[in-house]
Amino acid sequence: MTTSRFDMKGIATRSALFAVATVGLLTPQMTMAQAEPLFIVAPTVKPEPNAPISAQRTQAHKLFRAITGVSLPIDDSRLKSMEALIAQNKSRDAAKIATNDALFYQNKVRDMAARMANRDESYRTPLNDFIATFVGVVRDSDTTSAKELLTGNFTYQADPAVIAAAGRPAIRMDETDDLVQSNNHYDDIRSNNYALKAVLKRVNGQRVLVDNAIANMPDPAGLITTRGFMQAHADAGTNRRLVEYSFRQFMCAPITDWADGTMPDDRVGRDVDRAPGGSANKYLTSCKNCHTGMDALRGAFARVDWINNNRIRYTPNQVSGKLNRNADQYPAGFATANDSFVNYSNSGRNKDAFGWRNNLSGTGMAAFGRMLADSQGFSRCMVKRVFESVCKRAPAEAETAAVRAMADDFERDNYHMRDLFEVVALRPECGLN
Repeated sequence: MTTSRFDMKGIATRSALFAVATVGLLTPQMTMAQAEPLFIVAPTVKPEPNAPISAQRTQAHKLFRAITGVSLPIDDSRLKSMEALIAQNKSRDAAKIATNDALFYQNKVRDMAARMANRDESYRTPLNDFIATFVGVVRDSDTTSAKELLTGNFTYQADPAVIAAAGRPAIRMDETDDLVQSNNHYDDIRSNNYALKAVLKRVNGQRVLVDNAIANMPDPAGLITTRGFMQAHADAGTNRRLVEYSFRQFMCAPITDWADGTMPDDRVGRDVDRAPGGSANKYLTSCKNCHTGMDALRGAFARVDWINNNRIRYTPNQVSGKLNRNADQYPAGFATANDSFVNYSNSGRNKDAFGWRNNLSGTGMAAFGRMLADSQGFSRCMVKRVFESVCKRAPAEAETAAVRAMADDFERDNYHMRDLFEVVALRPECGLN
């Protein structure tokens, strides 16, 4: 079956589609020998106004747009290649053309990471080490498990050799001024419109302020201990937000979903009034629900703080004062003395939702990150996030079994994040076929 291009809603106006594909991206000023161009290239597409559009081309267009977030001109060579593969019942190979495209990383993966990187969950978050590292892990999925998003001791930065080979201006990358104490390095990647797929490289060892000197992070937990995540959630407060948003972003569980007043409250901090407004019942029926789970886990972040509005500080032998502030609210409450934590969220609906697999107690951020990464909740959350990104809606309650099946397959596939985008896009629930 074929369709006239002028009867195709949403793909008839070739010039409009081309504008979508190239807006905000820099056309390269030189031909480069490297395999991946340093910039997103707007290809020259020869129009074929009299050629019909096959059903397979239409499907290729929908699939590419869903995976990359970009609508290509209907005569683009990538769509023709995908069309041929779909006609041969090789839809997965067709999807790989999209996930191999630089636009996939520049748009879809970047936007997914951006929403996870800030408190407002906004796409408008500037590129930072959290976003760049998420993009890098997806790109390097053949050798990097998605679990390393929560367990890794690395970030992704611009490769100066790639930039130098292109003859482009150097990016600021002084360790102190541009990486530890500011976002200058990532601002330069963004302002120069570099293709993230081409320019990023993995740099082992997260660097932070340890006591008063820059050193390797002693207690790394992947994206959780990036500068971007700490800036968003360790600023001021009492480090409860680090627990709340770790669950929200990596377990897809807002605090209202896992709050449980039946959990022990022996680790609820001294700054929580046990009779707010003179009512002990208000604490028991409201405050306790959230604080029992959060406060029991908060100790993992006892040694970390965001200081001077520009950097992470880790104190190996000291608990940050913020964890024990306002102790006069309820002096008999829990006083944080070290970085131990206990996970009480393992009963009732939480037990089923999170599917914990390892120790439910430990010390420090690395152990906290491993606990999340090893859970079924993490795998299911990654499926949900990719589903929402590709299919443009959250999975319905009736699709819970499908989400869990995809999560099980994701684990069997060694947490291959790029594959997950392809699998989700081709599921009947996504509606792209």
